[in-house]
Amino acid sequence: MNSESPYIRDLLSTVDLEAKPLRLFVTGSGASARPQLLAAVHRRLIGREAAVVTGDFATADRGPNTVVLIDNALDLDAGERAVVLEMLRRTNICAVVATDMVDPRLAEAAADFSTTGSVLHLDRLRCSDIQALAHGYGHALTPDEAGNLESLSEGHFGALDAALRSPVLEIHTVGDALRAYFARAVGALDARQREILYISTIVQNLAPDELDFDSPTDAFDRAVGTGLFAAQSPAIVESLAHPLGIGPERAALDRILGRRIEAGVLDIDTAVRLFDAGVRHPALAHYLYDAAQRATPAAAADLYRRAAVIESPSAETMLHHAECAASSGDLDTAVSLTDSILHDQNVQDAELAVAVRISAAVSAVCGQITSGADLYAWLGPARADAESAFGAILLVASGRIDDAGAMLAGVGGAPSPGNTGTGLLARGLMQSMTGPPPIALNTMSRALTLPRSPGTSRFQADSPAGIVATALMHTGAHDRAHDVLAKATATQDRSSHLWARHQILAAWAALLAGTENPVAAIPESAITDSLGQRDTLFLRALEVGVARRFGDLADVRRTWSRASGTLFECSVNLFDLLPICELWLAAVRLSDTEHVDHLIDEAQNLLRQLGDPPLWSSLFHWYGVQAAILGQSPADLLPHARALSESAKVHSYSAGLAEAGRQWLLVLQGTVSSDEIESAARTLDRIGHSWDAARLAGEAALRAPDTKSATTLLQLARSFRVNTPEPGSSREDAQTVPDSPLTEREHEIAELVVLGLTYREIGERLYISAKTVEHHVARIKRKVGAQSRSELLVVLRSLTTPNLQ
Repeated sequence: MNSESPYIRDLLSTVDLEAKPLRLFVTGSGASARPQLLAAVHRRLIGREAAVVTGDFATADRGPNTVVLIDNALDLDAGERAVVLEMLRRTNICAVVATDMVDPRLAEAAADFSTTGSVLHLDRLRCSDIQALAHGYGHALTPDEAGNLESLSEGHFGALDAALRSPVLEIHTVGDALRAYFARAVGALDARQREILYISTIVQNLAPDELDFDSPTDAFDRAVGTGLFAAQSPAIVESLAHPLGIGPERAALDRILGRRIEAGVLDIDTAVRLFDAGVRHPALAHYLYDAAQRATPAAAADLYRRAAVIESPSAETMLHHAECAASSGDLDTAVSLTDSILHDQNVQDAELAVAVRISAAVSAVCGQITSGADLYAWLGPARADAESAFGAILLVASGRIDDAGAMLAGVGGAPSPGNTGTGLLARGLMQSMTGPPPIALNTMSRALTLPRSPGTSRFQADSPAGIVATALMHTGAHDRAHDVLAKATATQDRSSHLWARHQILAAWAALLAGTENPVAAIPESAITDSLGQRDTLFLRALEVGVARRFGDLADVRRTWSRASGTLFECSVNLFDLLPICELWLAAVRLSDTEHVDHLIDEAQNLLRQLGDPPLWSSLFHWYGVQAAILGQSPADLLPHARALSESAKVHSYSAGLAEAGRQWLLVLQGTVSSDEIESAARTLDRIGHSWDAARLAGEAALRAPDTKSATTLLQLARSFRVNTPEPGSSREDAQTVPDSPLTEREHEIAELVVLGLTYREIGERLYISAKTVEHHVARIKRKVGAQSRSELLVVLRSLTTPNLQ
């Protein structure tokens, strides 16, 4: 170095080099500032014309100006060490002694120096030390920046001093400086030290007796003293790493592997590093396969992948690997593994059935339940055995009711809670095709009460909680659906693909229950992590649903633009009707139905194949009613109204929707009965459709034949909005009404905006243009200080409720 480090100058300021006699004992590994401090002491002594003796201690001149300087006492051989120790007992000798550690052989000398001179114990630099060192070179580091440098350098003083000398600190320059320093430091070591250090980066808690070297303890101690032992910093590991051949290092690692396995002390981290270093011993494969059985899905998939490189897995192990890969989101690996099983002519039926389940579930996650159902149809009931219930669920969802019945009749396997739960779910789903919805929901819900062993969980297209919640949402039981999902999510691993799905489904339940912005409640990781096509469809349709209910036309258009692309990857099935229907209404509102028309036709055909089951078809037909209303096409409303009337014979939920549809049709035809509208709207609110209830009452109010009826219905519409508080707020909070800053006309427009009418619809009611309405809304937004559409609606909702007080 051309200049002395300010850190070294600070250390030297604590030492009196003029002392007579000078006696300084310094301990610290090569990672501390010990080497640099000794070099600085040497330079200063030479500058003062001292006779510095660094070797040949037995014959050294003992004049008054002589200073014995020993850089690392542990590097001395036994003879030299004996001479030095004898010499150090003479307290009139000037000596500077440094060592990596206070070895028992040096303990007496260290004790003497502590009473007759100075002792410095140096260590690696910590965060505050690094900040001080940087400050000495004119840099100001935050604690986080200093912490990052500590991790990169492992507190190695020499490396940090070299890096911080740069006038400009940038990530790449600091990294380059650290790597260059460690490369030089490693290059200066002998082969045995490098070998021990390299092994120490792979094997945790390496001990001297694990190395079959001559004098292993001495070699080991010298390696530890470098300050690079057991390093994990990439900059250090890279400088030590090299291809592992068949030489002594490979043999040493193989021996360590065998001994640790035999002693039962091999850990996962060491096993993985042994593999990454190039060890390919069969014992390592067996260990990794065994460890994967007890690991989380993501960790297990990684262990299986490594083990398979060493030794080919059995079909059973490949299936477990596929299960874990799929559960952790690596669908490509899962499919690759199951495909090899599906094409194996010698595989057992039970293994084939598991491969079909995993592959079919992956297809479902990718939005292709029909492909999964095709796999089960190919497998057939005779070979499906314990996987039959999973097959029946997918077959029902794709409209193949007869195949599902045959599959369910062949359910086998031990009657464990897991198998029984899946069987109940499948039977409940079959009941929902022909029986009363409450009985089917009861059967499906019972599947949730049975315990499931996390260690034996199977990768499925959807969870029991997800299917039950979806069925509940199709019957207006949004709060129950939310509770089911909350219970499932509470104990779920966040790395599971089902965790994100449950979060999105819970937001759907909240939206249908009247929450204004349920998307905000979804954890960011559930949205930003990689979602399959199916869950992406649900998420994008959810955003559209929020915009349609609580946003303006621009919001709907923006969210529709993001969502419409998912329709190209979508296939219709029973469990995905909800997002498809929501996108249907958005498409109608935007007069852009060409991308959704064929899906609606497929959905109607699917429900027809299944016998138009009330539990699943009622909500679809209610959306059909809404589509006809939005499209101002009463003729299109009639088929859906008739279907709801038919379902009403066995399903009270359908009956409520049917009556609401009938009243809406009458409203469109100009016939408004306040009492009947109120009854239908209150029923809608009771069965989980508060937003639609407000729309119905609001539409009827605008077409009422007299002012009294119109006022009554408008107040009713407001009540449904007020009675749906935002999450975390009370009903009293929702009804708190500030003074209104709006004019009478602005107040009138605000009421219609809150009811969900478009600018065009408001203009038609008030005999003004949609553009004029837009200007009024912009002025209202400025008056109330709203920064967004959602904020505006919250304020307007409070401003349009005084008549309820």
